[in-house]
Amino acid sequence: MLDSRDNPRGKQAFDVSISFTILAVISVSLRLYTRWFIVRAPGVEDHLIVVATICSILLTIAIAYQAKWGMGKHADTLSWDDNVKVSKAFWASLIVYYLSLGLTKSSILLQYHRVFPTRKFQLACWGLFAVVVGYTIWTVFSSIFACVPVQAFWTKERARCIDQFAMWFTNAAINITTDFAIILLPMPVIRRLQLGKRQKSALIGIFAVGGFVCIVSILRLQSLVAISNSTDQSYDNPAAATWSSVETNVGIICSCLPLLRPLMTKCLPGVFSSHKRNTHSTPRVYPTIGSARSRPLPSHNGDYPLEFTIKGSGGGSRGSSESAGRDIQVETHIHVKVEGGEGQFSGWDTPRSKKSDGRSSTDTLVKGPKNVVRYNDQS
Repeated sequence: MLDSRDNPRGKQAFDVSISFTILAVISVSLRLYTRWFIVRAPGVEDHLIVVATICSILLTIAIAYQAKWGMGKHADTLSWDDNVKVSKAFWASLIVYYLSLGLTKSSILLQYHRVFPTRKFQLACWGLFAVVVGYTIWTVFSSIFACVPVQAFWTKERARCIDQFAMWFTNAAINITTDFAIILLPMPVIRRLQLGKRQKSALIGIFAVGGFVCIVSILRLQSLVAISNSTDQSYDNPAAATWSSVETNVGIICSCLPLLRPLMTKCLPGVFSSHKRNTHSTPRVYPTIGSARSRPLPSHNGDYPLEFTIKGSGGGSRGSSESAGRDIQVETHIHVKVEGGEGQFSGWDTPRSKKSDGRSSTDTLVKGPKNVVRYNDQS
């Protein structure tokens, strides 16, 4: 255990780091429970966030070892061996820090790709995903081989080394830029969603929480400026270490928040559910057009497409004189998604009218508006 009396600055860095790491682990655990046992639709993004969390835990361990061996103390009070150990732990912390950031951002982008199916948006996702992957590969390898040979990073022997401060500032600038890009990317799509004002504001708010990550990234950049001008890096490094850990863990937490609504709806339906609960035990039904009856929607968790054709007579009260003598055939394409007992399905109806003489009228092909039907799962 670290003694706050012996090294208060190092102990403080570790305490903050372990606190945020615990919050991140709790968030990821709730996310995994939601995805595996409520929604029952885990994805690649969930596996990536698990690996990102493991890297964040390793970062906290590296910070603990730095504090144990002297981070937060004046360099001239440390032995040669302690300086080497602190530098080794610092070298390891850089690698897992960049890995955690890259995996978290990749997880968020894959999550976007899954939720928003529009082609332009998905192309933008893949483009930003490529930037994040390339940035992560660069930062990890440049951290590993900051000096050649590698051990020169902590032995301070004569070697070829990258200008570390220039590299850190460049990486931090790219990191902040990608943070803002990831936050702003879904906003135009969310604004175009046909949701109530309250629901849309709540959805934008959930995604905008990621803005806190940008604030933390900027604060970390300020700590890098301070340490770059320091003549006693061992003493001044705790701030940069603290903000690095906070940044990775806040990113993980923010990536989990949008996925926890099914769990919150299940635990606190009166607070988080946007639907009124039916007190009568009635089967879930979906509407049809024409004279066909409503049919119950089978209980299911997950995503699946349905296609069916409904035939009927008449076109409704409006324009009934025009529809006389015609049969209406409606082709309905529906995509059903059920998450945590709360489901919705959407689709579009393509009515085709057929004249009474049996000839198909191509000029009467109509594409109806997209319908969204929601229901409450009482099971």
